[in-house]
Order: sequence, then C-alpha cells, then structure tokens
Amino acid sequence: MTTSRDSIILERRFVNALAALGDESLAAAALALDDDLRDVLAQVAGLGATAFDDGTTLAERIRDGAHRRRCAGDVCVVLCEPCTSHSIEVLGSASDDPTLDDLTAILPDAIEKFGLDVVKLMAIQYSLSLQGFKKLIATDDRFALPVSQSPATQLRIVDEEAQAAKRAARKERRAAEKAKKR
Repeated sequence: MTTSRDSIILERRFVNALAALGDESLAAAALALDDDLRDVLAQVAGLGATAFDDGTTLAERIRDGAHRRRCAGDVCVVLCEPCTSHSIEVLGSASDDPTLDDLTAILPDAIEKFGLDVVKLMAIQYSLSLQGFKKLIATDDRFALPVSQSPATQLRIVDEEAQAAKRAARKERRAAEKAKKR
C-alpha cells in the first residue's frame, strides 16, 4: 500500500529519471512499445497522432507532455511495461517480492533485451514497495536514483561573509528598535 508521501516521492523519482534519460534512449523505448502501449503513451502524454512518425522529435514531445500534464510517473511506467511484464514472467512466483539475488539473476537478460535505461525505470517503479529493488538501488551504482537537475533542488552554497553581514544588520536593527521603545 502506498501513502500519498510515497506517491510524491515516487513521482519525484520519475521526474528526475525522465530528465536524466537521453533523447535517443527515450525515443527508442517509446518506439519499441507495441501499438497498444503506444496508444496509452500517446494518451497519457497528450501526443498527437503523428508523434511516433518522427523519432527525432519524439523524446522532446514526450518530455513536454509529461511536464505539461504532470504525468512523468505514468509515462515512465508505460515505457518500462514490456520490461516489467518480462521480468514478472521470468521471476514466476518470486515476482511478488523478489530478493536482490533474484533480481541479479534476471537483470543481465533484461538489460540486453530492453536496455539499461528502461530497466532503471522498472527499478524506480518498485523502489519503494519491494525490498529487492530497494537493495538494488542502494547497492548497484547502475541503478542509483537520478539526482534532480532543477536549480531549486541543487546544493545551496552558503556565503558565510554575507550571512554574517545580514546577522549584524539584523542585530543593529533590533537594537535600534529596542532603543526607540525606551
């Protein structure tokens, strides 16, 4: 069961993953979908009827639609659906909660068949709910969560001199206000 907090975290992870995905990889994943999943992707991302005709602009259109509609999670889930289905089939009864060893055994084949980027999307999809995927993300650098490219989430560099000057000005202002009240 996911909470709204988990949903928000997962959506952020998908937003970052979609931003980190290369244009060629994104377009290749979309073009590799069967017709039914292409229709779903087109509907989710608001793509036009001819979006899949031009592979050079497809990635840009998908990103734009995901951003406009705030549906990066849905886009990523559709893109990795063939990989997810394949993995569930290969894992069999272990697919309900695969261990890290189970995943390690099937990943080379999945990566060869679908590409590392699509397998990463699948790992992100289950990164909050299944222990094997949590461990995979924590232990295998290939599946590390992408870091946000947004300037709002970049590490803030503190200018100590400017902060000290602000503190001093604030202290002076408070002292002046206190003196006025007397």
